[in-house]
Amino acid sequence: MRLTSLIAFGMLLLAGETLAAEGRSYEMNVGGEQRSYKLFVPDGAPKGPLPLMIVMHGGLGNSDETERTTGMNRVAQSNQFLVVYPNGTGARLMPNRRTWNAGKCCGKAVERKVDDVGFIHAMLADITSHHQVDRSRVYATGISNGAMMAYRLACELPADIAAIVPVSGTIALNSCPGAKSIPVLHIHGSKDSNVPYQGGMGENAIAGVAHRSVPDTLKMIASAHGCAAGSSEKDLADGSELTSWNCQGKAPLQLRLIPNGEHVWPGGDSRRNRKLYGGNFSASQAAWDFAKQFKKSN
Repeated sequence: MRLTSLIAFGMLLLAGETLAAEGRSYEMNVGGEQRSYKLFVPDGAPKGPLPLMIVMHGGLGNSDETERTTGMNRVAQSNQFLVVYPNGTGARLMPNRRTWNAGKCCGKAVERKVDDVGFIHAMLADITSHHQVDRSRVYATGISNGAMMAYRLACELPADIAAIVPVSGTIALNSCPGAKSIPVLHIHGSKDSNVPYQGGMGENAIAGVAHRSVPDTLKMIASAHGCAAGSSEKDLADGSELTSWNCQGKAPLQLRLIPNGEHVWPGGDSRRNRKLYGGNFSASQAAWDFAKQFKKSN
């Protein structure tokens, strides 16, 4: 894989200029390897178990950047839920430029066959050991490589995840029957050149892999959900376009398409985001508004 290509793939949440990171860092040993995450706990949180949102960085990103640039902590403070920003793994020369093994993508995590599903499962247990978590209301989101990882969690860790909201990333697995009961809201920009809406290598062969298209990704999920053929579309006031599949009372499947949107976290806090996205849509708020409706049954 070309280093320049992977760097371009990862430059999606850099140059943030917002409030200082507010989460606390934790380290843990998983399978003999040191792993880490940051956990944000809202001020004034009520006693008792709280919902938890997992927010995963893109290729060559990390937890600090993702916390600074998504604005998820503001949404969590207003709505009283926990946010965890896990770290993928890095290469020896770039230890904090991290990737996830989401299947076919990305980087050293795939080459080394890192068990990131196992890490997330262990991380949830670790968080529960020092904070009260409502394990029936654990949600996963992420951007790019992190979105691909959210899909992998839905496919392979469905007992732990109540809903996912992938942003600017598609499924990097060949099948996903495990997601049959997982609600999905996919967020994508129509002009995303890194993970193109219609699929393919992307600009400058980003990450060195051909990405599955958004339509094919959602077709795979619709099949797992047993959704009927056909979908409905409507324009929303925030400028996004909502497509909903007819899943007949089963796990919902939706797409929020951002017209002219590029490879950024919509509504995020970074210079790059403001340069490439000028709309009124907030992916962080949309992720919570969608996910909070769902919980795992006992």
